[in-house]
Amino acid sequence: MKITRVSSVVYRQQLKLSDPKPKFAGEGRRAFETLLVKVETDSDITGWGEAFPHRIWPAVKSLLETLIAPACIGADPANIPALMRMLIYRAHGVGRAGPVMYALSGLDIALWDILGNAKNQPIYKLLGGAQREKLPAYASLLKYSDTDVVVRTCEEALGRGFRDLKVHETGREEITAAAKLLRRHNGGSLMVDVNAPWTLQEVLSAVAPLRELGLKWIEEPVWPPEDFDAARQISASGVPVAVGENVLTPTDFARLIESRAVDYVQPSVAKIGGISIARDIFLAANAASIAVAPHSAYFGPGLIATAHLSAALSRAPMIDRLYYDLTESPFGDWYEPVDGYLTLPQGPGLGIEPDQAVLDKLRVD
Repeated sequence: MKITRVSSVVYRQQLKLSDPKPKFAGEGRRAFETLLVKVETDSDITGWGEAFPHRIWPAVKSLLETLIAPACIGADPANIPALMRMLIYRAHGVGRAGPVMYALSGLDIALWDILGNAKNQPIYKLLGGAQREKLPAYASLLKYSDTDVVVRTCEEALGRGFRDLKVHETGREEITAAAKLLRRHNGGSLMVDVNAPWTLQEVLSAVAPLRELGLKWIEEPVWPPEDFDAARQISASGVPVAVGENVLTPTDFARLIESRAVDYVQPSVAKIGGISIARDIFLAANAASIAVAPHSAYFGPGLIATAHLSAALSRAPMIDRLYYDLTESPFGDWYEPVDGYLTLPQGPGLGIEPDQAVLDKLRVD
């Protein structure tokens, strides 16, 4: 089997908003773009992956199509380690993190999809099998900076079956209101992602009054996010810390795990290098007895791949599910949890194929 073509598709889904325009990654959002990587072979097996798009998807798309795709033609897609090693080395002059690695991440996911289809097995079985077919998902809210909106959105998410919640707030009032609501409702866990806004002293001051809330973790509390020594001090202050979405090389993840500075590591499959590198991070963290709570702010193959990885390798799976409603999806409504759980796809590869008609409708050229 040989690769005959590597291409990309970008599609855009609109947010269905009932409240004022929320923020995602610090920016107001009304739409969400997804960058798919499509790998075709001479055996009529096609694989789909997802590369982290954010607001830089044109750069990721360009790198994929001009630097990476030509080097894949004629390669054996089943020999994933050899192909990815060659591509990472080929692209290292452009960067070993950021857009080039996002593109390689999408490619790697697509290669695993091909491998699963060729072997007629779901990816989680290729990774060693799973102990469960349903995975708990938590609702990851956008940022509202408004206590009433935070409470109303938390109530809505709980009413839709989520047990655990994550808020993207820095205000003590908003965080406290969400924690009290959860305590009254079902005693579920509350996580807080602050997106690395503070110095160490600012963090220590901010988290001191939050200790009594019993947060499961505070995510990326300090700038820069790779200041692992600061993260250790925050964790030692009594609030568990989660870091990893913006740890963008395997070497840095190894350093993070070896340092035992945080309570949770958070690899992002569409940023770190795909399933191959994320798998290694899961295994290293497991060996060090550090929990893995992967970042998965996606609705396509990135989220599906995260489910396969978590089912096979996580000791206590928790799927990060961005909480907002979108227009129709090429991958259907799989990403909608039922009673707070996502069902692990059982088909070969990723287990879910995109609907071409919907993809064409939402496509951005």
